[in-house]
Amino acid sequence: MKKFWFFDLDGTLADTDRDIRLAWRAAMYDLGISCPDFETRFVAGPPIEEMAKALFPEIYTDELGRRLRERFGAHYDNDGFPETKEYPGVMDRVRALKKSGAKVYIVTNKRYVGAMAMAEKFGWVGVFDGIYAGDMYKDDPSIGKLRKGELLKRVMNGIGARAEECAMVGDTMSDFTAAKECGIESVGVAWGYGKPEELACADRIVNKSEEV
Repeated sequence: MKKFWFFDLDGTLADTDRDIRLAWRAAMYDLGISCPDFETRFVAGPPIEEMAKALFPEIYTDELGRRLRERFGAHYDNDGFPETKEYPGVMDRVRALKKSGAKVYIVTNKRYVGAMAMAEKFGWVGVFDGIYAGDMYKDDPSIGKLRKGELLKRVMNGIGARAEECAMVGDTMSDFTAAKECGIESVGVAWGYGKPEELACADRIVNKSEEV
C-alpha cells in the first residue's frame, strides 16, 4: 500500500458544485459580466483564473481574474456551504488509510481560506495530516501562487515522500496531470466532476469509495 495519499477536494471529498456556482454567479453579477451558457460550460475544480479564461476568452485579463477571485471569495467564504455534501463513504476510506499507517493530505486548487473553512465545518482538520492549496503561498514573493503540480511537488519535498510511495486521488485532469508531473500514481474517482476523457488519463479508476 502507498504510504502517502493526496486527495483533491472539490468533486473528490465533497460535492461542492452548487455552492461554487452560486458564488460564481454572485461574483459575475458584482463585476457586471455574464456568460449565457454558464451552467453547461462551468466546471468546479480548476483554478478560478483558468475557468475564467475558458468562460470569457475575449475579455479575460489578469486583472479580471484577480477581481473574480476576490469577489468569489467574498461570497463563498461567508455562505457557510449550505449546499455542500460529503460524498458517502469517502472520509471513511481516508480514516481507514490513516489507521493503517498511511499519511493523508488534501492538495487542492481551492482557495486556502475556503478549504480550511470547509475542513473545519466537516471535521476534517483532525483527520488530515496537512491541507494545502495553490494560493497559500501567494504573499511570499519567493513562491507565489502555485499550479497543482507545483504545489504537489512542494508538499512531497516538504514531507520527504518518494514518488513510488505516493498516490493522488482526484476527479479531473488537473489532478492527473499533477500526478504525472510528479511521477506518482493517480486514482480517478467516477463520482466527481471529471468527464470520461479526463478519467481515462488516470492510472486507475474507482467507482466506489471502498475501492480507493
